[in-house]
This record gives sequence, C-alpha cells and structure tokens, in this order.
Amino acid sequence: MSRSIAPTLLPLLEQHLGGQILEATPLGGGDINDVYRLQTGRGDFVLKASRRTLPHLFSAEAQGLGLLRRAASQRPAGLLLPEVLAHGDAPGGWQYLLQRYLPPVAATPQGQEALGRGLAALHSVTVPGFGDTADNYFGTMPQFNPPARSAADFFWEARLQPQLRLAQEHLSGADVDQFGTLHQRLPKLIPVEVPSVVHGDLWHGNLLYTAAGPALIDPAAAHSHREVDLAAMTLSGGVEQRVFDAYAEARPPAPGWQDRAALWNLYPLLAHVNMFGSGYLGRTRAALNAALQL
Repeated sequence: MSRSIAPTLLPLLEQHLGGQILEATPLGGGDINDVYRLQTGRGDFVLKASRRTLPHLFSAEAQGLGLLRRAASQRPAGLLLPEVLAHGDAPGGWQYLLQRYLPPVAATPQGQEALGRGLAALHSVTVPGFGDTADNYFGTMPQFNPPARSAADFFWEARLQPQLRLAQEHLSGADVDQFGTLHQRLPKLIPVEVPSVVHGDLWHGNLLYTAAGPALIDPAAAHSHREVDLAAMTLSGGVEQRVFDAYAEARPPAPGWQDRAALWNLYPLLAHVNMFGSGYLGRTRAALNAALQL
C-alpha cells in the first residue's frame, strides 16, 4: 500500500472502513486537498485530507452533500451524490472526509441528457428563502450563507461584497466604481424566482459520469438562484450543449440566462483573484463589463 497517506490517519481510516486499506492511489483534483482512492475488501472509497487551517472544512462539505442529497431525493431523476462515511479531525492537524467511490465512465449523449434532467429536477426543489444555511467554503474561501430578502441581496451581501473586500489590493478605483454601479442595478438584472437548492461550484470538474448515472461532487451548496449553477457550467467549458438543452426541456430558465452568466460568474472569478492572484483580473473585468451591459 502507498505510504503517502499520513501515518496518523491510517488507523482512524481503517477503523471507519472496518478493515485494512489494500491500496491508496492519488486522484486528480487535489489542488486544495490530498485526494486518494482507497481500495479495501469492502469496496472502494475516496479520502480527502487536508492540513490547511480551514475550520470545519469537511464537515461543511458533508453538510452540503447532505443538503443536495435530501433535495435530490424529493425529485428522483437519477442524479447521484457521493455517500459520506465519516469526517473529522486526526492527530497532526489533519482533517479528513471519507466517502464512497463513484467509478467514472466516459460521457455519453444519454448521460449528458440525464445530467441536464437531473439538475433541472434538483433545481425544482424550492426553499422558503435565500441563504439561511450553514456557512461553508468556495475552494479555500469562506462562504457565508446568511438569510436574505432576495436573490440580488444574497448575491451582493453574501457573495460579491465579501470577495470585493478581500480583493481591494488587486482592484483599481475604476473597478470599485463599476461594482458600485452593478450593485445599484442588481435588482433589475436578476429574474425573480423562488430560491432553489444549488450545488454552488458546478464547473465541469465537479460533474462526474458513472455507470449508475451522473453525479455531482465537491459542492459549495446553498439556497440561491438556480442560474448560479447554469452559469458555472459555462465558465470553464467542458459541458456539452446537450446538457443545457435537456435542462431547458425539463425546466426552462428565464430568457437571456446565457447573457447573465457573466454576472453570476463574477463571484467565482473574484474568488479566484483572491485565491490565486491578479492573473484572473482580466476575465473578471471582462465579466463585469458584460454584466453592466445587460
């Protein structure tokens, strides 16, 4: 077995798993955390482990997966969420999350259509208000989810404003002025809809096709406007048009959602500025200009 997993984690993991870890294989997507596929006599599992000082990182992720799982169970449409076995703290400053492994398969037209329908079903589970869920993380950025009166209030107060405060050293005076203008216009730019349960970080790397159906992983879940997820799927490419077509057939979004993607994607772009630096400023400014032209 690979010994790259911290030795202080191994006894705790094997206790949760009820047996020996036969092999541990690093998985992609470990920019923030160490991620491994664990093979055991009881099946395969995924370990996410981190020594970053991000309090309650994996308990927040587990809560988000639970929020999505409960919503998906109300509108069954074949959308999978990984089952969480355990999460907690371990000696040596480690945090860990242990979940069942979902074997990936190549995307097919049927799988892409199932993803679109499944996401539409998830978004059809509406909730009483925006926000008002446990705080969590977007990448390494703390993400706050206070209750809000509207989608515009939630997007500004819980998403854009915290990131703007952190990004001051990167932003020009003109940038700040433009965001101020956007703030004033937000209520007229965002279509009025009841809030949905959203994944919150739905770039293509957090979409997974399996033999049992499409799955969503690594959420930053919240009660928010469903266009948050649609926009995120456009940000980095990699999501076929067939997914969007199947979604629209099942639950059509408000007209012009593609144009509003730039608006919603200001949040992940600002978060990337704060996580990785000013290399993301060009895309952020382009999205801001596009949002102001709506």
